Amino acid sequence: MKQDSINSELKIVLQKMCETVGAVYKDIDFKKTDWFLDYEWTEEQEKNFKNWFVNRLIKNKYARKELIGCSKNKKICEKFVDMFIFNYGWKRK
Repeated sequence: MKQDSINSELKIVLQKMCETVGAVYKDIDFKKTDWFLDYEWTEEQEKNFKNWFVNRLIKNKYARKELIGCSKNKKICEKFVDMFIFNYGWKRK
């Protein structure tokens, strides 16, 4: 997936993921299979990212619409973020 073809809200999330581990977003090849295995994060970093992501979804109507539909329910947002991290989160240290 080319970085310029990534939707704006997903780009913000991926940039935050990169920032969390000190990776440079523009250097990541998102077309590469298993790109998310190139970096590691601690349990604390993952938890902080999850909290940031859930709060972004709850507080930002546009982010919710672009990424999960329109539910503002915290449990639904948490479930979505858990699945995102499970599928695309960095390796755990």
